[in-house]
Amino acid sequence: MRRLPNLRPWGSTMRIALVAAVNPQIPSASGVQSYVSMLGTRLASMGQEVELLGLGLKRSLVGGVEVVPIAREVRNAFEFVVALSRHLKRWGDSASIIHAQRPDDLIPFHLMKPATKKVITLHGDHGIHVRSRRGRAQEAFYRVGERYSLMRTHSILCVSKSTKIGFGSRYPLLAAHLRVIPAGIDLDMFHPRDRGPARTELGIPEGDKLVIYVGRFEPEKNPISIVEQFSGLRERHRDARLLLIGDGQLSSDLRRRAGSSGGSIRVEGPVGQDRLAILMAASDLLVLASKHEGLPTVALEALATGIPVVGPGVGILPEVVIPGVNGFLASTSLDLESLMEKALYDSSWDPSTCRSSVRVHGWDKVAPAILEVYRDIAS
Repeated sequence: MRRLPNLRPWGSTMRIALVAAVNPQIPSASGVQSYVSMLGTRLASMGQEVELLGLGLKRSLVGGVEVVPIAREVRNAFEFVVALSRHLKRWGDSASIIHAQRPDDLIPFHLMKPATKKVITLHGDHGIHVRSRRGRAQEAFYRVGERYSLMRTHSILCVSKSTKIGFGSRYPLLAAHLRVIPAGIDLDMFHPRDRGPARTELGIPEGDKLVIYVGRFEPEKNPISIVEQFSGLRERHRDARLLLIGDGQLSSDLRRRAGSSGGSIRVEGPVGQDRLAILMAASDLLVLASKHEGLPTVALEALATGIPVVGPGVGILPEVVIPGVNGFLASTSLDLESLMEKALYDSSWDPSTCRSSVRVHGWDKVAPAILEVYRDIAS
């Protein structure tokens, strides 16, 4: 990952509106929720006025960020865009910057607040996700809105080089507006620590091997494959255990499989960042199996904790996972069993090496770089 630029002093206060269909008061397996919550907190600590247009029951202050619910909950992206449109009709505050996490979330601002400066973070190519879940016709419809929005956005942040290359190829006219600023992680929270207390709580002997998965329990994340591949590993290594953390439409299936695993597989719902940091430190390996991916923040958090990562060669993973140094990359989900075994039983890992590979992702570097973008487009 390239070095971030030298930054100017923080300067005068700006009013920043972050936009995302998340509720920061409820633990979630969403990497976007972690990104938005931590970015807002860091910006507020740097003297900026920050609000989050998101979900919830009532206004609240979380980490110095004013959370402004525009809806209690939404079932899909379209409902969130409609809720944004209704909110903007009575939105009296004049933000200096609007910062969204999806192109379609900016459409109401383009129509109703055309003069306000707008920024988007692309966490990957969401159109691929739309195609995999709803088909090519829905993807084509989504791409129309994506193009409309991106062409009217002042600065487009890409969490990885591959994301920038992909969108630069799709929209050549946007090349000058694309820049890579990696997603941030809290290096103070995620760090190597004593894993004894968490292991005792989980009932896992010190000598056993613990594999952890954190993410949404959805088909595109492929957690079923992780369970199937782990089961093969478990047949040869009775000390191997798997902990799945998250929720989604596959929750019932995963819990059923865990129930018949003889205690070797455990499923937990989403947890807060404090709890996740402890569970990470209690683990020996993070495993992912996404069919497509942008930036799995959880992989960066695992490496910051000092544990290796096994996952597919998609999204940013090939940029951060160095085979044999801080993990392994799988060509297909069928490779997971052998790579988990290799990582757990045939390799030695240096926690400090794993951690050093993601230092550029610390929020102490990422948040000032994003604030610099705000100042550039606002000046």
